[in-house]
Amino acid sequence: MVKHDYWAMPETKSVLRLTVWLIVILWAALLTVMVLVPVTRLWLVVIGLGSTLASSWVVLRWAVKFSQRFDLALRQLDLTKAGASNYAIDRNDEGLFSDLNNRLYQYARQMQAERTAVKRDRDQLSVAITDIAHQLRTPLAANNNLLEMMTAANWEVTRQELLAQHTRQAELVEQLILLAKVDTHTLSQTRQDVSVAALGKEALKPLLRMVADNQLTIDWQVSPDLMLHVNPALVKEALVNVLKNAVEHTAFGGQIQIIGIADPIRVRLKIINTGSPIAEADMPHLFERFFRGQYATANNVGIGLAIAAGITRENDGRLSAENTAEGVQFTFEFFR
Repeated sequence: MVKHDYWAMPETKSVLRLTVWLIVILWAALLTVMVLVPVTRLWLVVIGLGSTLASSWVVLRWAVKFSQRFDLALRQLDLTKAGASNYAIDRNDEGLFSDLNNRLYQYARQMQAERTAVKRDRDQLSVAITDIAHQLRTPLAANNNLLEMMTAANWEVTRQELLAQHTRQAELVEQLILLAKVDTHTLSQTRQDVSVAALGKEALKPLLRMVADNQLTIDWQVSPDLMLHVNPALVKEALVNVLKNAVEHTAFGGQIQIIGIADPIRVRLKIINTGSPIAEADMPHLFERFFRGQYATANNVGIGLAIAAGITRENDGRLSAENTAEGVQFTFEFFR
């Protein structure tokens, strides 16, 4: 920290000049009285000297205290720059410097929070780029293999396989973009009132073919009057991911229950499937990005549940999972 010569600063010089002028005026008044009333000279000299000494002492004390408090304020800024700022309660004396100290501390906390957020986002971006490259490497390699093996005899079959790979890659890229928005907290914050039943049915539509192929039963227990105040497009995406997970992990001929419950604090949507229970070792990592559990399907890259959990958090909610007597239960909780 740079040391300052406070005695040479304009503010200190102004106070010193004012003090000198007041002392000059005092002595001028005292000398005038001495001339007019000679008998009081001794007492007036004592009063003048005492006043001069007292004024000088007060100004000196003020200058020293001012310099010390100003140095502390500058030190607070230096600590903030170094990321080591702390709040000194002993400086809180309700004065102007106390107010300055409080404001500097607020500034320091804000800067530390922003520095932490920037570092977190930078780290997440680095991890995301690595993960995206890893996830795209496999399908791109598969495309190259298909192209290398393409012949006049199998070109139609290979073409269909390439189209299917392209569709999967496009879906993967969209999911990765959505995951990046979840990680960087840049999801749309536009919200509106929406029916839970309507939102759930829209999320279930793209999965109906899978449901029919596996002869699954959907037990729908959601009242049409149940409402949420959320971003409907994003929450629909979260529901699709959880419902898709339920459909993929429910055995042929099984059942999926969808239950909506409301209370004064929250709206809950339970999705219960009769598939195999989640392994206990997998449970703590279930909503981590790119985590593939013990019973993960072949095409599962491990981002669907992470996206669903992130979207739910951004809409003032929480997504949880547990093994119950009825089956594997995922619960969306949206707080009012």
